Amino acid sequence: MDWESPKLLILALPALALLLWIENRSVHPMEGLRKRLLLVVRTLGLLLALLALAGPARVAQTGKKALGIVLDASQSLGEEGRREALKEAREMQGRLGMGTESFIVMLGDEPALLPDVPEKDQEAALGEFQQAHGGDSQYSAAIEYAQALFPAGASRDIVMIGDGHETRGSLIETAQDASLAGVRLHARALAGPKKPDARVLDLVPSRSRLNEGATLKLTAHLESTLNTEGMLKLYENGIQVEQRPVTLQAGQSLTETFTRTPNERNIFKYRAVLEGITADTLPANNSALTLVDVRGRLRLLYLDSEPAEAQYLQQAMEKEGIELDLRQPGNIPASLEQLAGYDGIILSDVSAHRLGEGTMNAMRDYVDKLGGGFLMLGGPNSFALGGFYKTPIDDLLPVRLKAPDEEEKQSAAVAIVMDRSGSMAGEKLEMAKSASIATAEVLGRNDFIGVYAFDSEAHVVVPMTRLTSTAAVAGQIAAVASGGGTNLQPAFEQARDALRRVKAKVKHMIILTDGQTSGSGYESMASQCRGEGITISTVSIGEGSHVALLQAIASSGGGQSYTTLDASGITRIFTQDTLMHTGRMLREDPFLPQLVEKHAMLAGFEPWNSPDLLGYVKTIRKATAQVPLVTDAGDPLLAHWRYGLGKVTAFTSDAKSRWAGLWIARWPDFNCFWSQVLRETARPPQGRHMDLAVEMQGDRALMHVDLQEDAGTRANDARVQAEVFFVAADSLGAPLKSVQNLLLGQTGPGLYEGHFRPDQPGVYLVRAQSGAEMVSAGVVHNPSNEASLGTVNEGLLKKATQLTQGQILKAGELPDLSQTSAVQYIELWPPLVLALLLLFLADVAIRRWEHVQGIWEVIRDLLLKKAKKPSGST
Repeated sequence: MDWESPKLLILALPALALLLWIENRSVHPMEGLRKRLLLVVRTLGLLLALLALAGPARVAQTGKKALGIVLDASQSLGEEGRREALKEAREMQGRLGMGTESFIVMLGDEPALLPDVPEKDQEAALGEFQQAHGGDSQYSAAIEYAQALFPAGASRDIVMIGDGHETRGSLIETAQDASLAGVRLHARALAGPKKPDARVLDLVPSRSRLNEGATLKLTAHLESTLNTEGMLKLYENGIQVEQRPVTLQAGQSLTETFTRTPNERNIFKYRAVLEGITADTLPANNSALTLVDVRGRLRLLYLDSEPAEAQYLQQAMEKEGIELDLRQPGNIPASLEQLAGYDGIILSDVSAHRLGEGTMNAMRDYVDKLGGGFLMLGGPNSFALGGFYKTPIDDLLPVRLKAPDEEEKQSAAVAIVMDRSGSMAGEKLEMAKSASIATAEVLGRNDFIGVYAFDSEAHVVVPMTRLTSTAAVAGQIAAVASGGGTNLQPAFEQARDALRRVKAKVKHMIILTDGQTSGSGYESMASQCRGEGITISTVSIGEGSHVALLQAIASSGGGQSYTTLDASGITRIFTQDTLMHTGRMLREDPFLPQLVEKHAMLAGFEPWNSPDLLGYVKTIRKATAQVPLVTDAGDPLLAHWRYGLGKVTAFTSDAKSRWAGLWIARWPDFNCFWSQVLRETARPPQGRHMDLAVEMQGDRALMHVDLQEDAGTRANDARVQAEVFFVAADSLGAPLKSVQNLLLGQTGPGLYEGHFRPDQPGVYLVRAQSGAEMVSAGVVHNPSNEASLGTVNEGLLKKATQLTQGQILKAGELPDLSQTSAVQYIELWPPLVLALLLLFLADVAIRRWEHVQGIWEVIRDLLLKKAKKPSGST
């Protein structure tokens, strides 16, 4: 007898007590016998209901037998071994009695059922399986698959036919689970032919974690079935760093040790590859992987378009023990995985359109999700002047990229001359219209804007007008449609005339086109405009634009010339150029910073005693930001806040000779100031209160996280997430790709665990995170370890069979199926429910006995009338 939920039977006593209480309180006018009979029926019904819910089942012995055959179809068995194994399996099936069911499961890197077809077709199916899935031997997966195929109520015996050389999973663990489930494992040891094969068993590092500059030893273990020579190569992050000739002897293992000194903090991926073995029949097992976590000092990514000027800050931080990895536009890490190796990012005087939308999104996610630090320094290409208005970086910053209110009193006039020819149709024109609308948004109510489109003719989209309603201007711009031809000159002249007539302090024109234009005398017109106080900037989009002409116009007009192949960057270019040439965002006058708020990054700087700074970019403080330093005009100079899991700092002046020349030359605390700012902004050292270990157990990668609130307190009930990244074995230089997100479960005080299954050879990096704490660890899933050794792993097969009380079979021998009990569970709740239904009808009959009597009398009268009716009457 077995029960599904036996604890429900405990409810019988309180349920009966409740039934008696209800019966005693009942005022139904019923005679004593009926009342007692009703109580008995209801008591039986209540007990039957609880019995049915408890799920009883009768365990019955059956004589039904079943045999599952797991057939090794991996490459180690080879074609000859595969045929012999299939022959053995079919002979076993042939000697089974008519009442015994059987099936064959193919074993490789994943299991599959061998179809029940003629022997010739089965051999072909096995060959196809070996080609597709013979790169590994997962005995454990095949056993689990076979267990699911047994029919109900039959004995369960499994015969493994193969060499027992498993390369994935754990047969012993699976055998232990099978024993608990009443499954017996038997083995028919069968070796494949010994073939020429050389392989790399593994690559083992002396340490899985070390500090940069430390010595690392990597040991490769090799073995071979033939006497041969080859070349062993070592790859570091996809780049070959060493190679050496090796001589292999049949049946003997060889050990080769490489020495490396990783000189930067990163996750280093190493791969050992054996090449040049011409007679090798299994080249898939000629490489092995490993992973090493190199840790070091504080390291920040420093992005600056002027390397010579960036040296001031870089050299100063070198003395403070902070490494700044200086990069220029065109060589900027653009993915979240590449940024994750840094403790912070410094963005200095690099405009938004040179970064690109993807890079800016990655930077925002780096701060928000990974807890990284971010510092923006001022300059002519920073903040609003760099086109960061309404970009992902704008969201990050603790300051608003708008001019202070008093600056809006100085009016400016902007004329946009936009190409609307046929080549601009589609995305280009839509982006140009969006850029024009964004330009209107960054201008103030005292400013003027005019928009002029051209194809073969000029078209006034928005006449030069004071910007009282951005929505009205946006509606007019949105109605622009593409036309035909390209002639810039008429629209150029219209925009020039409009700017000459308007009364504004600053007058600026932006010209956008993607093609060649007719007309002439543009450089002369631009020079005349400059003499009239009108500056001109040009934007060329696409490869077909007349770049030389546009650059000449911008040079003669005193503006900037921009070139882009990405239409989505036009908006940032327009806003950057507008804010730059309207002049209200930039102030280049000496001023003395003022300390107005206490902050940890300025500890020891009271009273403030620095020299003057020579300029800054104007911004407005965001509501929740801290602003310890301001300018003499009260504008933010140093602002700081938290964004997501990270910290963000804005310094609206620079750290170069343009504005900070006096700081560099005369201020002895220059190094200390920037060291404190960077250390306070950067991501805190990882692993202080969190540790992560990843290990392979069978075919699963287990993750163990040890989390603390502080040095002496375990962190319980925390939300611990793990993200798994992957890079393939043959492309270790490629960026890591996110493949899975997991939520780890708590298994003990401060202990959290989870697992995933690596399914492809390569490197798996796990990044665990809880709040601002984050730590990384890795595990490798090596390429195939299949080998044509011509031997049998007798120890593994013997242990697996002993755990399940199985047998080691000889050729032509069948397992004793009578030793395995076959049981069948017969559910008992259906008859209980039927009895409960009958009791319900009895309950109704007792409660409505008068109605039952009336129905009986009606039936009796009908029977009597029928009996008295004369025969033959109608």
